[in-house]
Amino acid sequence: MTGGRALIDGWPGETRAAVLTPADDGGEALNELLIQRADRPSLTGNLYLGRVVARDRGLNAAFVDLGLARPGLLPLKAAPDRLQEGAGVPVRIVREPSPGKGPKLAPAADAPETHAQPPALLAQATPLIDLLRRAEPDAILVEGAGRLRALADAAPDLAGRLRGHTGAQPLFEAAGLNAAIDRLLDAEVPLPGGGQLLIEPVRTLTAIDVDAGQADARGGRARQALAVNLRAAAEIARQARLRALSGLIVVDFLDLETKSDRQQVARALEAGFAGDPVETSVSPMRASGLVEIARQRIRPPLHELLSLPAGRAGRVADTATLAYDLLRRAWAEALANPGRQPVLVAHPDVLAELDGRLEDAHAALARALGAAPGRRGDPTRPRTAFDILLA
Repeated sequence: MTGGRALIDGWPGETRAAVLTPADDGGEALNELLIQRADRPSLTGNLYLGRVVARDRGLNAAFVDLGLARPGLLPLKAAPDRLQEGAGVPVRIVREPSPGKGPKLAPAADAPETHAQPPALLAQATPLIDLLRRAEPDAILVEGAGRLRALADAAPDLAGRLRGHTGAQPLFEAAGLNAAIDRLLDAEVPLPGGGQLLIEPVRTLTAIDVDAGQADARGGRARQALAVNLRAAAEIARQARLRALSGLIVVDFLDLETKSDRQQVARALEAGFAGDPVETSVSPMRASGLVEIARQRIRPPLHELLSLPAGRAGRVADTATLAYDLLRRAWAEALANPGRQPVLVAHPDVLAELDGRLEDAHAALARALGAAPGRRGDPTRPRTAFDILLA
């Protein structure tokens, strides 16, 4: 993918990057999204000198201590011969840890020589720079002078396309991206022309159901089902990429009467994933309409990064996500109302994040405003509801 533009913003502790490309309607389409949190860093691509802590003959693998919460799994078929417990081994993370599991590893033959004692981090991956180099946008707009300088220093090859954002609105707000990111946490995804997807991540897989809804039924039920399924195939690939869905994804398409129709939808689904940089495999469609997709886990899915499970209610944004939203809204109101000081009105749990995980982000907002914003805790309001008053 080339062309379009990339937008980068963030506060201390969080960086967001979006790649927009020209759409058929003359506007822009969101094609790539990366959100990085300092408290939940992506580990895929990191290079370590690990220490073998155990071998498992049944798995034909070794467990390797990387200094993380859980050891990584190194398949022995690709590892050096006679790898013994206690030995140091250079490895690279190729699959992000998932809840309750450690990362998957591969031998790192390109590791530099080191005198470090295992476990030790030897080199850290650069997901943001990797995204920008792969997407090759014509322009890269960056909010914040410090972030602009840091990116230019880290990737001199991108410097010619870097531009600072100086608009009257925050960068993502002006592009409508804050609302677009919020929608990526919704279970229901409308399809153009009618129908919808229902996306439900659970512990072991992600289930996606295709619903015809109020789709146009002209041409007969069979033609309607095929048309909805074809639209769904393209949107499923897009949603998987934007939401960073991974592992097993099971899609329940609308029933189709003929094998040729099922093959047509399967080809459309494969075409949708064709440009996906993440390793993905798509199974043939069963007569029942079920398709299984296996997508490599290269970073935490968006729902794990930004939300928490809430029982039958699905998922809800966690307090750190809500607090970042609060800071962004306060900055937008301050830009729109020069000389006025924002007062943050929110649930005390959300405001407490400003003295905890978001302490540096809150301090950055205070510096930008010239003084710390006011606060007013309201325990009676839902955590997701906040207001910005102007003093």
